[in-house]
Amino acid sequence: EQIAELRRGAEIAICTPGRFIDMLAANSGRITNCRRCTFLVLDEADRMFDMGFEPQVHKIMEQIRPDRQICLFTATFSMGMEALARKILNKPLEVIVGTRNKVCDDIKQYLVLLDYDNKFLKLLELLGMYSDAGSILIFVDRQESADELLKDLLTKGYPCMSIHGGRDQYDRDSTLNDFKHGYNNILIATSVAARGLDVKNIILVINYDCPNHGEDYVHRCGRTGRAGKKGTAITFIT
Repeated sequence: EQIAELRRGAEIAICTPGRFIDMLAANSGRITNCRRCTFLVLDEADRMFDMGFEPQVHKIMEQIRPDRQICLFTATFSMGMEALARKILNKPLEVIVGTRNKVCDDIKQYLVLLDYDNKFLKLLELLGMYSDAGSILIFVDRQESADELLKDLLTKGYPCMSIHGGRDQYDRDSTLNDFKHGYNNILIATSVAARGLDVKNIILVINYDCPNHGEDYVHRCGRTGRAGKKGTAITFIT
């Protein structure tokens, strides 16, 4: 199906690096090519390089005309990422919205110090305060934790859903669609949902399990307080 669509012609292609290389190599390169491509966008650029996609990105860039324009978008930009970016960019212009590697000022941040045994009770307290006001995103660190917390909240009468890497793509898409359209306003997620998720009415992010890295914290909190709206991020520390 994708090959047929490319053969019919497309002005814009949205893809992962590996899949696009497959398309470039398919049928000895007769499916598509990048000779007319003048504009390349790398979204979530830091994650792309962290996951080892640098060779694939370079391979794609070798096939794009030299007078191309390249844009990199990312919420976090480490020194290592900056060094890699300068390898593929020519005299880049850097545009910083807000402060680099920092949670947006529109998001109120709270740390809650508590015993591990009290985490669930505190979560129920927060859900009682916020669940009628908008959507809530709860982050945990493991797939098993997401499924366990889902069962516990359903038992307490809170309709909710969970999303993590252990679910197939159809289930994840269906869950996100229901969450975006407000059919269910509580979503439990691992960090698979921390990037790229844009839901307008998320008023609260709860880090039920504290993230291990500062960049993950920034991305998680960034699911609320988007496009000028206010938001709240609460992190449990045991």
